[in-house]
Amino acid sequence: MATPVDKKLVLPAWAQVERDLRSLIEQGQEFEVGSQLPTEKEMAVIYDVSRITIRQALATLADEGYVERRQGSGTFVADRPRHVQHDFGLTTPWRDRFREAGEDAQSIHLTDAAEEQEPYELTRTLTREERALPRLHLKRLHLVNSKPIGITDSWLAGAAADALRGTVLIDGSVSKSLDPHGIFETNIDHILEVRSVTSLEAFLLDASIDAQVFLDWSIGRSGEDLVQTSRTVWLGARVRFHYSSDMTTASPMVQA
Repeated sequence: MATPVDKKLVLPAWAQVERDLRSLIEQGQEFEVGSQLPTEKEMAVIYDVSRITIRQALATLADEGYVERRQGSGTFVADRPRHVQHDFGLTTPWRDRFREAGEDAQSIHLTDAAEEQEPYELTRTLTREERALPRLHLKRLHLVNSKPIGITDSWLAGAAADALRGTVLIDGSVSKSLDPHGIFETNIDHILEVRSVTSLEAFLLDASIDAQVFLDWSIGRSGEDLVQTSRTVWLGARVRFHYSSDMTTASPMVQA
């Protein structure tokens, strides 16, 4: 069932092996929870790579919680990490919902993050007046039980930017930090895509270089006033999305 390593690809051999083993484990057909993987020597033959390459792939899988390496016994499929469920339809902050369930959820304001320009994917739908408003870039890392699950870059506009400039976010939250200033988002539009991580995202999320993320572009307004645009990447290996709606009124959104 293994997919051979393609030595013509830019993706390193160890990453190809890690990706293939992870896929086999997730499918649950070749390897079930608790089952033993072939030895490093056997996998080196299967994938036609060195044992060092196999060790690097297994080390990454162990770090991600997919396998358990037992000294003197071998490598076994671990109980796969539970996905974090993110509900689009709920207005309660996701951190509060996880804390109520006994989980440790937090967002860390990365105050030393480099300034980033607002992406064209966000600005192209704004009016000329909205694009001219002053901006404040904020970057946050989201974690559940100390595991990074996502990164949000926000570009606050106008009054929201002025209110939070030079401050550290309350609980890593833009909305909680804007509340004392009387600024609230009454409408948020979302567009969801899927892509591979960038090198910086892989570093911050402690993810493999070929990991897939859900990319959530959003634009938040208070009435007619622009509050912020944002780009959030959620690590696909740790996050799932849930949305419930009245199917008589809802329709899918497709972006060409």
